[in-house]
Amino acid sequence: MTSEPVAPARAATPRIETTGDAAAVAACCSAVYGSPLAELLVGPSLHPGGLESTRMLLAAARLPCGARLLDAGCGLGTSARLAAAEFGLRVEAVDASAAIVARAVARDTAGEVVWSRADLLALPAADGTFDGVLSECVLSTTARGHALAELRRVLRDGGTLALSDVVTSGAAPLAIADRLLGAALCIGDAWLPGEIEDQLAEAGFTIERRWDRSETVVELVDRIESRVRLALAVARGSSLDLAGLAELAGLGSLASGGPDAARHLADDVRAAVRRGEIGYVAVIARAR
Repeated sequence: MTSEPVAPARAATPRIETTGDAAAVAACCSAVYGSPLAELLVGPSLHPGGLESTRMLLAAARLPCGARLLDAGCGLGTSARLAAAEFGLRVEAVDASAAIVARAVARDTAGEVVWSRADLLALPAADGTFDGVLSECVLSTTARGHALAELRRVLRDGGTLALSDVVTSGAAPLAIADRLLGAALCIGDAWLPGEIEDQLAEAGFTIERRWDRSETVVELVDRIESRVRLALAVARGSSLDLAGLAELAGLGSLASGGPDAARHLADDVRAAVRRGEIGYVAVIARAR
């Protein structure tokens, strides 16, 4: 797999994908993922369930030791490093942001992962290169139909796609303005009912297992809210301008609006999960 050099350190209404919309969502999420403040508030795994969900996905994928795995949309590389260290996989990890990949490289002290900056819509890999693909809460940030076709292209026949992402009933509060929470929950363009099944089938995949992980959304929101409260308490006792930092990072009201704003926003998401308007699913699919 070649790469750009990186310095160490069934929906009722069909979704119409547009390059411009996908690029806007991806740019928003990339900016949030690249913020150290976001990592402080959410943790190194910027998706519901964190490393526990990653372990469950990889265990369900049942890839043999030494299999080649692509971490598509690797972020800071936490999942890629886990796949290499705990599952013995030969991991190649890609992300659209060169700055984020550089940070992931700097954290890979074991040197077990091959890192690349790459667009999921044009992966620099030959057909059938990989035995498995890991995609955690990333397809919501891009043109998913095109991305799935590209992931199928680089997977060998019979290869495994391990996917987790946010789904919505179509009535979910997608107007939530906070960029940190929106990016962490992938709700900028969540999957509609039946869309995962339809798009995977169209791209050449057969679903072998699908299970609900919606409780991890509530766990993530609880964690973000508690860390916001702690950060605000620290800021009040020091000269730290947390609101200013949040504004510079583009993280919206969650960190800058005070504990009441954080609580109300988190309560909105919890209620949406209880009503079934927002959920989180894990999927194992086989490349036909």
